This record gives sequence, C-alpha cells and structure tokens, in this order.
Amino acid sequence: MEIEIIDMGEQAFILINAPLILLNLAANIFYACCLIFPPRNAPRLKQPLKMLLGCLFWSSIGYCVSLALLYCVLKEKKHLIMSILLWVIVLFFLHNSMSCSVWLNFYYYIQIVPAQRALMVWVKRNIKSVMNMALLFDGTLFFFSGAIYSAIMILNVKTFTYINGTETGHQFDGLHFTEEVCIYINKVNIFLSLCIMTVSSFSTARYLHRHMKSVAQGFSTPRIQSQMRVTITGISQGVFYFLYGTFYIYGSFTSILPSPHGFGPWISFTATSLYISGTTVNLGIGQAVCRQRAADGWKALKALCGAGMCEV
Repeated sequence: MEIEIIDMGEQAFILINAPLILLNLAANIFYACCLIFPPRNAPRLKQPLKMLLGCLFWSSIGYCVSLALLYCVLKEKKHLIMSILLWVIVLFFLHNSMSCSVWLNFYYYIQIVPAQRALMVWVKRNIKSVMNMALLFDGTLFFFSGAIYSAIMILNVKTFTYINGTETGHQFDGLHFTEEVCIYINKVNIFLSLCIMTVSSFSTARYLHRHMKSVAQGFSTPRIQSQMRVTITGISQGVFYFLYGTFYIYGSFTSILPSPHGFGPWISFTATSLYISGTTVNLGIGQAVCRQRAADGWKALKALCGAGMCEV
C-alpha cells in the first residue's frame, strides 16, 4: 500500500521555523545565563533542579543550532553523511528536552505533594540519585538508538552498488533488528514518560486544589502562589507533551507499520519547533530566576531610556 506523505513547502517551513528558532535560541541562551549568573536576591537553586533546568536549556539551544545546520546542509544536497549525523543530533537534543521536562514535572510533584507511600518516601529522600539515574538511562538510550540508526544509514550509503543498472543496498540484518528493538523501546519510554507527566501534573493540581479555600480567603502565601504557578505550567507542559508525543509516535510507526498517511520532514520539524517553543515559554513563566532577571533587565532598560530622554 502506497503511503501518502503529508508535508509543507520549503518556503512555509522557513517562514514558520526561522522566527521560532531565533526566539527559542535567544530565550534559552538568556535562561542559561540566568542559571549561570543568578540575580543576587534570587533564591539559590538546589540540585537536582539546577541540573534539570540546565539540561533543558542546553537541549533547546542544541536543537535550534543543529536544526539550522541541518537545513543548510540539506539545502546543498551534497553532504549526505553529514545530513544523517545532523538529523540524529537534532533528534537526540529533542529527546533530551522531552525527558528533562518529564522529570522536572515529577521533581515538582515530589517536592509539593507529601509522600504517603513507602516508595514515594524513598524517592523523595533519594531524589538527586533518582534524577541522575533517570537522565543517564534516557540519555544512554537515545545515544545508542541514534548511533545504531546512523550506522545503518551510513553503511547503506557507503556500500551502495549497482547491479544491471538497478540500485541495490546491502542488508545489515543484525543492525536492522537492533534498530527495530530500539524503536519499540523508545516508544514504550515515551508512553511511560507521558503517564508519569500526566499523573504527576494532575496529582499536584489535585493536592493544591485542597488549599484553594485558604487562598480565596486571603491567606495566600508566596510559597502557595509559586506552587500554583509551577502546577499550571506543568499541566500546560503535559498538554504539549501529549500532543507532540502522539504526533511523534504515529509518525514513527508509519515507517514500520502499514499506514495510509505519513509526515514529511518539514512538517515533522515544524511540530518539533512548536513543542520546543511551548517548553521555552513555560520555563520563562514558571522559573522565578528567569522572571526576576528579565524584570531586572526591563527596569534597567527603562532607567536607561529615561535618562536618555532627560538628556534630550
């Protein structure tokens, strides 16, 4: 059965993605600077929160840079191996961003909602080690999957032969089997991550809902307000993750299972850029260190403009 590929034109891709890449790149570089040089009066971030935020910021930066480089290489239509490697790098940064956003939501859930079960008590006591192991597992899985995919594609390119005028590629059964196993493991990982994000976000919202009466009566505290802000951004991040995760899983399975429709590269990268943009906006709203640094910069800019007007 022939698959109908749904895609967008190159010009539409540029019009949508170029502004998104520039804005996301600028915002995440700003966020990374806030993390490296926090405001003096800002609360000091502890581990593993600082690590999770740093991974998110640098994953988004890496995605924007690698996607721009990939487009430039594809435009040349010469460096096929370089295109394959950049494609894998783009997916690696994307997967890292998705993984970090899931574990960031889970971290806030552990910190806000009192642990009642023995397992949750143990996780809360060992949250730093749990986060390190989770990120290490996800990063190793994504790296291994990318390496297998790159090896298959590069070997196919290098060993391509012509027999009686017909293009024939060599088969690498062991690598192909490993690639299929990695694909299914990644899909299961994304599904489990979606479950973790959904449960953690809505459990946190349910817990905070019980405190809404005291908030409505005027007993709101900065701590509760901060928790509510984090919960709202976590729920919206969960919605972004669900929409993009569904799109990603469907697009991945169309390459290995019979399906009447499939997505082309331009529309796939556009969906990815929109997901990264939603994550970037959520980080700016939810993280106090970023909001405070932005407010300080805005005040300094207003003071500078005011001084300039006085001189005139």
